[in-house]
Amino acid sequence: MPTRLLVLLALWPAALSGQDQCGQREPAPGVLVTAAWLGRHQHDSGLVILDAERTAAPYDSAHVAGARLALMSAFAVTRNGLLTELPADPELTDFFESLGVADKGRIILYGDLLPVSRLFFTLDYLGLGDRVSVLDGGLAAWREASGAVASGAPPAALRAHLSIHPQRGVMVDAAWVQAHLHDTTVALLDARTREEFEGTVLEDGVARAGHIPGARNLDWTSTVTGGRLRDKSELRQLFTAAGAAPGKQVVTYCRVGTRASELYLVARLLGVPVRLYDGSMNEWAGRRELPVVKP
Repeated sequence: MPTRLLVLLALWPAALSGQDQCGQREPAPGVLVTAAWLGRHQHDSGLVILDAERTAAPYDSAHVAGARLALMSAFAVTRNGLLTELPADPELTDFFESLGVADKGRIILYGDLLPVSRLFFTLDYLGLGDRVSVLDGGLAAWREASGAVASGAPPAALRAHLSIHPQRGVMVDAAWVQAHLHDTTVALLDARTREEFEGTVLEDGVARAGHIPGARNLDWTSTVTGGRLRDKSELRQLFTAAGAAPGKQVVTYCRVGTRASELYLVARLLGVPVRLYDGSMNEWAGRRELPVVKP
């Protein structure tokens, strides 16, 4: 048998298993990826990098080379008097297709953590969650890894075709929350500050100060250190201390659903079943028939 064919046959099982000649396999990307991972995969077919921001200024100043700008106003809107609601499915599809997001390929997010979290939740809702990762440490980590940085206008993106599969179950409404107020299998997490939770501060758009009965306070900022998410062991401790023990169905809320999206992201990172109450206190406190724990 020719020598070349013998070599190919020897490598064939490793190729099928995704291993190299040393028998090593690179772990599949999860909710978080490192700058080193992105450096190795930034030219993968179908990969799209999205910089999620509130305004274009941070992106225009500096961004990961090849990244496209995803303004929060395009995937979080005001509807029926409520802030930060999901746009209609066709609008979301059109937006992501315009950024080059297609039916295949990984989607990498970085930028302002709250818009990033909201974007992660939006993509998860569309059924793309298993293809979405957040760049751990964001642009700062990318620069530390000597990754290429650009500024100015975004690169031209070829419009893609995207098939969505909305996962309506990742969201709950006020009726669902009300029906589960005494459900011991549900952990209701309030992502606001302690003052907002206790009702010593009245927020804009919130008709009654306080929190939803049975909720526990987990200020989203406690999950972050040095501009990045804490280690998973620390995050798990925070969740457990807030009553989100293993086996619980976590539901997150805040004022309008933005900060709650960050706890949603953390829960997905930890592999915890999670849903988001998007109406949050902006809706709940405005409905007088719904109970609020007052100061």
